[in-house]
Amino acid sequence: MSIFLDFDGTITAKDTVGDLANFALRVRAAEGEDLKKAWDEVVARYVDDHSAHVHGYRPSSDDRYLPDQEIDYLRRMKHVETRSLGRINDCRLFRGISAAAFRDAGRDLVADGTIKLRPGFQRFVRDRIAQGWRVWVLSVNWSAAFIAGACGELPGVEVIANEVREDGAVAGPDVLNPLGTDNKSPEPRNLTNSRDKLDAMEAVLSVEGLAGKPSVYFGDSTTDLECLLVVGRGFVVSDREDSSLLKTLRRIGKDVPHIRDQNATGKLAWTSNYEDIPDDKFALN
Repeated sequence: MSIFLDFDGTITAKDTVGDLANFALRVRAAEGEDLKKAWDEVVARYVDDHSAHVHGYRPSSDDRYLPDQEIDYLRRMKHVETRSLGRINDCRLFRGISAAAFRDAGRDLVADGTIKLRPGFQRFVRDRIAQGWRVWVLSVNWSAAFIAGACGELPGVEVIANEVREDGAVAGPDVLNPLGTDNKSPEPRNLTNSRDKLDAMEAVLSVEGLAGKPSVYFGDSTTDLECLLVVGRGFVVSDREDSSLLKTLRRIGKDVPHIRDQNATGKLAWTSNYEDIPDDKFALN
């Protein structure tokens, strides 16, 4: 029995990418290096690339009514993320920051309230682990160590995400970069989009001998869409009923009632926290 949770916006109340970048900017500033302007350029160029993909892709969102159409749109976003990672690596914002420092930053930002975890998250995970569930955090975030620190390094929870190398470059997780039969890795692959998440999840289930057994997924954005569609039970985590992911799922024909709805007995439901998920709503048939 397996549970996979996205991190940003799913475990946390909001996206933490800005918090992670600001931490690194402070480190660089303390060393006498001001990278704020360079980082702002990285962000601006990502926004431009993303906008170009959204407005240039056909069919447009209003005309995408089938899951396969939406999946193709999301998968073709890969080049946007890859270009952005290249700029992040060139910027060298994360150069020389150790995994331990990222882990401490995640923990400290939760402790001082900068990052807020969604209500009931830690207790929910502890209860599921006690019941025998395996739990993974699966994220497109740049630092697995940062995630581990922010989550409180819960015993039994494994993080699958990108990681920052010593030279500051963002590298993909091992599960997406297995050695070939010649003990050589293929072209490096980062964890950036919905297909990467699906492939990573399925690879983990295969390696752990859990493929075909009950699995649950929690996510808040369209990078989670493919995983949500294939698991036995999927939960969209959102503060409102008209989030981008919820609107997308409904547009492609998926019913996603609120977890408190008495009709929330199907494959998908949504909630804003982990306290509203009683065992009878969580159970898999």
